[in-house]
Amino acid sequence: MVTTHKISAELYDNTYKLIALHSGLTSYTMAYNINKVVNIKLKRCFEDLDVAQIDFPIYEWRDEVTETTWTLLGNTIKIEEQSESYGLFQDKTNIRTHHLIEERKEVDYFLKIETEEESVLSQTVQLLKSIPQIVTAYSIESEALKSKRNLIF
Repeated sequence: MVTTHKISAELYDNTYKLIALHSGLTSYTMAYNINKVVNIKLKRCFEDLDVAQIDFPIYEWRDEVTETTWTLLGNTIKIEEQSESYGLFQDKTNIRTHHLIEERKEVDYFLKIETEEESVLSQTVQLLKSIPQIVTAYSIESEALKSKRNLIF
């Protein structure tokens, strides 16, 4: 008889804070602006986050002094697909939009902060709101998200 093991959600460490960002900036420009204002050093990871065979860009930095990990994730990715069509318009290009967190389609980026300190969240939100290209920034309870497992990597 084969034993089946299930990984419990209780095994995951939920000590991270989540900030939603609304902005039309590209991911590298967003990372640059956050680095400048928040005084961190986000860098593009060599490997993207693969969720259902769709790659989302990741920018990450680990502060060794405070033992805090900062991760910038794009929530929206657009993929061009060629579809065959017959008739007057051939080789039509479709653009499909995919979201990392489906229930928060309006959010452009998520800033995930893995830390024990509570004060970091409110300070960071205020600093992010000072960036002119960011429309708004606010904290989100990660427990309320249905697809929160996409943020565990």
